[in-house]
Amino acid sequence: MRRWWNAFWDKPPRGVLLTWAVLVCLAALWAYSYPTPNGWILILGCFWPAVIVAVGWTLKTGTYFLRHGAWSNWIAAVPLVALTGLALLVFDAPRQSRWQLSQSEFEAAVDTIHSGADGSTQDRRIGSYEVRGTRTHEDNIYFIVRDSGFLNDDGVAYLPNGEPATPDPVGEGVKVWHLRGPWYSFSAGW
Repeated sequence: MRRWWNAFWDKPPRGVLLTWAVLVCLAALWAYSYPTPNGWILILGCFWPAVIVAVGWTLKTGTYFLRHGAWSNWIAAVPLVALTGLALLVFDAPRQSRWQLSQSEFEAAVDTIHSGADGSTQDRRIGSYEVRGTRTHEDNIYFIVRDSGFLNDDGVAYLPNGEPATPDPVGEGVKVWHLRGPWYSFSAGW
């Protein structure tokens, strides 16, 4: 046991910590890919695992430096993963990428709804999002995305005339944020 313990502390932080760092970053990026700014609630689930990875990396790196006083490229791996994930979050890459992949299918759904055809969006996948329903007000269409809100109905809104001067009556305290073109993300209480 003592030999294993010494061997453990003689090595720089490597595979296990790097794997956990990648998994935590991927989970945070996935949580932030939902259309509304309420993704931060999902990101909170990544907080404690990230703290554990950071503490583990600090202990392993500190011990390695104390025992060897040498540099290893493995030491930079976890911070590089964390910085890359943080940069992607800061530049809104997860949300914009996922939306880019889904936008054409949402446009097709809008055309179907406006044509009056029976194109039910109840509990179906549109692009990479699970949509559990729609709400309409005049030409505006609100697609409610499953699992994107916390105690709210959140999702993607098609607002061809821009953000309404007064919120549409599709829920309480409706807030919208611009995605691109006539597309917005929204959050509505119920």
